[in-house]
Amino acid sequence: MDPFWEQHWWLIIILAPFAVAAIQALFAPWRRYLTYRERRDAIEALKVYATQGKEPPPDVVAALRGGWRRRAREAASTAAFAAADASVAWQDGRWARGSRWRARMVMGQWNWAIFAGAIAGGFAYASQHVAHGAETYMVVAIIAGALTLAGVVSALMATFLKVD
Repeated sequence: MDPFWEQHWWLIIILAPFAVAAIQALFAPWRRYLTYRERRDAIEALKVYATQGKEPPPDVVAALRGGWRRRAREAASTAAFAAADASVAWQDGRWARGSRWRARMVMGQWNWAIFAGAIAGGFAYASQHVAHGAETYMVVAIIAGALTLAGVVSALMATFLKVD
């Protein structure tokens, strides 16, 4: 391994978010091209309906407006509420999903606290058992310990101070 990366291993942690952003930037033209193809195909379908003198289905028109996949998912989820009015059913489904998310949020807060604690413990253990650079590991352990404390406080607040 290159001695630069052995001495500056912590740069990988800093460079990782930039790598994710760069990869997203590389795939953005591909996503735009796929969106273009979907709309082009919808326009071709509209041309066929226009030459036949027929009214196009709402799905074809919705594809031109964009976001048709999201609207299709919402329509499928409201189909389960067929007995009620469509707008009321959509609102009920929306609030049900929100309450499920709020119930899982507390577990996510505790998950973060446990994860940060494990990281802090690992670096504290490493600082005691390495020959060189023990101070660096201890600094990371202290920072991770502070994040653990913040995670525990956040989890306790999410558990006991439920805001509805």
